[in-house]
Amino acid sequence: MNFEVFMKRCLALAKLGIADAAPNPSVGAVLVDEGRIIGEGYTSPYGGPHGEVNCIEDAKSKQGNIPKSSILYVSLEPCSHYGKTPPCSELIIQEGISTVVVACSDPNPLVAGKGIEKLKAAGIKVIEGVCKEEALELNKRFFTFHLKKRPFITLKWAQSQSGSFAPLKEEQFWITNAKTRALVHSWRRDEMSILVGDRTIQIDNPKLNNRLVAGKSPIRIVINTGDPIDKDKQVLKDELPTYVFSYEDSASFHNKTFIQLNSKHPVLQQVMTKLHLDNIHSVLIEGGAFTLQQFIDLNLWDEAKIIIGQNQLSEGILAPVIAGELLAKYEIWGDQIKILKNNS
Repeated sequence: MNFEVFMKRCLALAKLGIADAAPNPSVGAVLVDEGRIIGEGYTSPYGGPHGEVNCIEDAKSKQGNIPKSSILYVSLEPCSHYGKTPPCSELIIQEGISTVVVACSDPNPLVAGKGIEKLKAAGIKVIEGVCKEEALELNKRFFTFHLKKRPFITLKWAQSQSGSFAPLKEEQFWITNAKTRALVHSWRRDEMSILVGDRTIQIDNPKLNNRLVAGKSPIRIVINTGDPIDKDKQVLKDELPTYVFSYEDSASFHNKTFIQLNSKHPVLQQVMTKLHLDNIHSVLIEGGAFTLQQFIDLNLWDEAKIIIGQNQLSEGILAPVIAGELLAKYEIWGDQIKILKNNS
């Protein structure tokens, strides 16, 4: 039997839930009987049913009882613990499904093989490792969070063709075009948080939200190691959740959380530790150049998304210097986009 065909369908389904499932992984599930798909589903927005549950319910809505001979394909090991929903492994056993094909195991210590063990103990045949690498890539944020004990870190910046990041004068300057800016907002939607330094706040006064594409806005993270940020800045005026890390002991208000840094410990490690403790699985680093270069110099990044704009900026602050594996390169209305992966 060609297991990969049905598993690739699982992965395609899982992609549909990536943005809304976090901090849960997005799992695609397909139920097959006699070579025919009889049900499919993927993880609901966070707190809702997992992919396996939606798949089984889909099959039941179409034909009633689940055939005992059916095979369930899942892009991640079924959970075995009670969280916001009951364990998927128990539902699979309850429905009498004979075989489960799993792309990869779950690194979450609450699962970590226990789901597969429970299925096998119930007499269910389990086939593992089908399209494993694709499944790992799909939920790379989830795997990084659990295996490296920190969020998945994506660096993002725009630079001119001459390598300038921003004007020498402290003023806002658009290097990219409108179409590329919409792409950036889709990147914001796909991550749980977005981080900048205090100079970016003081100079650009950005909203750091998603305004240009459908979907949620990320939690905003500001590293404020300089003068305190003015209360009239955009990130402190609206209702979006915002973390401000500073050496000052400031009182939190509304959805603005102030975290006091310890001057005896490295700043970025403190920030990443706090995000991990708060179950924030990914962060998009948008600037400025100094903050980005700090992450690069510490080798504290997983991917980098670099836009080389057509708008000319002959003199300016130099863009960060980075080396990594080129994953993709493409063009949007003349702006070039490069995506790098950190393999070190």
